[in-house]
Amino acid sequence: MKRSTLAALVALVLVGCGQPTAQSTPTASPRRTPTPTPVPTPTPLPAPPNLPAAGGIRLPAGFSAYTYTRGVGTATAMAFGPDGRLYVATQGGSVLVVPAPGAAPQTLVSRLPIALGLAWRGNDLFLSVRGSIRQYTLNGSSLSGGRVVVGGLPTNRHQNDWILLMPNGDFLLGVGSTCDVCVESNPKSAAVLRYHGDWSYAGVVVRGARNPYGLALRPSTGDAYVTINGQDNLGTQPADHLLRVADGEDAGWPRCWPAYPDGSLHGTCGGVAAPVAVFTPHTSADGIVFYDGGEFGAEYAENAFVTEWGTNGGGPSGRRVERVVLSGSGANERGQVSDFATGFSHPLAIAQSPDGGLLVGDYGTGQISEIFRTS
Repeated sequence: MKRSTLAALVALVLVGCGQPTAQSTPTASPRRTPTPTPVPTPTPLPAPPNLPAAGGIRLPAGFSAYTYTRGVGTATAMAFGPDGRLYVATQGGSVLVVPAPGAAPQTLVSRLPIALGLAWRGNDLFLSVRGSIRQYTLNGSSLSGGRVVVGGLPTNRHQNDWILLMPNGDFLLGVGSTCDVCVESNPKSAAVLRYHGDWSYAGVVVRGARNPYGLALRPSTGDAYVTINGQDNLGTQPADHLLRVADGEDAGWPRCWPAYPDGSLHGTCGGVAAPVAVFTPHTSADGIVFYDGGEFGAEYAENAFVTEWGTNGGGPSGRRVERVVLSGSGANERGQVSDFATGFSHPLAIAQSPDGGLLVGDYGTGQISEIFRTS
């Protein structure tokens, strides 16, 4: 990857690092391998026809990875459309479509500002590009339109990220901070925002979220969760973290941060929400999906899978997909984090396929891999 391209993404999804400066109060479980409850063994799918093995990806025993497609470039988000095809947003400002597993991607929209999120509602595709949300409509096999439904979003160091359609028809949108550490003058910065179904503004849901990149819905509860990247100037801390979205929540930035590995809060932390789970500092925990298929087996039901793009300083840290097993509820909800898939360049986009596989888009190689349970 060209250094200039790498720098462009780093400016958008920089993970924070820091050092605790206040008394520790444990608030989250340390990262460890969960002990699965015995469940009936699932009936694995056969190896998908015509898909070659995805070399170099390491998985738990019984899982295999295949190459879904190549050539998508710097994939940042992806989702299946109403026509069953996979749509991919890229850092280069394009929307691609993959007609079927194994097929080559096709470019539908290009020459946009940086695109980091997309979401479908019926035949309408909403695309999060730098500073705005644009609406496209699926017409046959093409996308038409592109009108701006939300404009004037604050940008600088970061920008607007993923979009999530909620069960009540509202949308959630993550918007990153304009700086590493500062007091923002615009309440829409460093926040998760809510919009009504017509994209009229409904207010801030979570504040103090330096870069709230990924948003996903937990199917059984209808709750949304967000991955948050912390600030950069605190040495070997803070942890990136996972937070359940609740109206009025405060994620703490820039006055308070969660430490790794125990999730304890440090700084000036009155009223700050404890993390549900924490991720290794400098790994940029970004894309997230809750698994609700049957192909992986019952022990994976509603596990969250989170992509770690990797350290912004180079080196091997991150570059993996993490598995998060949730337990408890409310203030006592915690997530146990363990490695699920490694061997990527820079995994970022993630989605569940209709066939039950887990799709991972690698920003560094332009390849989308699909993970199945095969034994």
